[in-house]
Amino acid sequence: MASRGVFDTESLWVRRAPRRNRSLRLICLPYGGGGASVYHSLADRLPEEIEVVALQLPGREDRWLEPPPTNLGNLVHVAAIALAPYCASPFAFYGHCAGALFAFELAYEINARHGHWPVHFVAAAQHAPHVPPTSPLLRPLRDDELLAIVKDCGGLPDAVAENSELTEFLLPLLRSDFALWRQYAYRPRKPMPSPVTTLRGAEDDVAEDSSVQAWREHTSAGYTHLQVEGGHYFVNDMPAYTAALLSRQLLGGG
Repeated sequence: MASRGVFDTESLWVRRAPRRNRSLRLICLPYGGGGASVYHSLADRLPEEIEVVALQLPGREDRWLEPPPTNLGNLVHVAAIALAPYCASPFAFYGHCAGALFAFELAYEINARHGHWPVHFVAAAQHAPHVPPTSPLLRPLRDDELLAIVKDCGGLPDAVAENSELTEFLLPLLRSDFALWRQYAYRPRKPMPSPVTTLRGAEDDVAEDSSVQAWREHTSAGYTHLQVEGGHYFVNDMPAYTAALLSRQLLGGG
């Protein structure tokens, strides 16, 4: 039997794990250097009511021949257009690491363009938008330093880190994505009228707990913080218990 987390390619930008009985779409944004497949394990562990829609950015996985994005404003604009058909019925956002900042900007862009807010907003392993970044990954680094930090954080499996051809292939994308997120400049706006949940891995040594919990300032509809199993990249193999905690938040079970 095929995994429930297998994605259909619905457009250049969208990968979806269809659910016949969905009551909520969870739109997922990848971390720096990541692609839609990051969310396979999450899609596989969520209940039938939650349908995962993962954004696939240029320059990775099945879009590897395309140049990665270099302008954050343009990326938000194009992504909002691509996701418009998925926001007409109840939807939530899940953004991991830089993907949470991406989701934050998309939430306001989609509301401005289409009049919809997410019914829930989940930010994982990421400081709040107004908090100055401290991650060493956002500093200029030598190739070996960049790879070592990503590996130590759990974002680069040993099999990949030890394969020089793979690392040479990945380095330009990693550099491009981290350069993209160095562009990010927070613009103060009214808090979202959406409940916000933050997730932080108990072993995360990149995103500080206080900086993650500062997301509470960006909602007028309730805030929850959850410490979960794993490190900075816990989404790569989302534990079933964490997925259950997340689904209860999304479906209103607390």
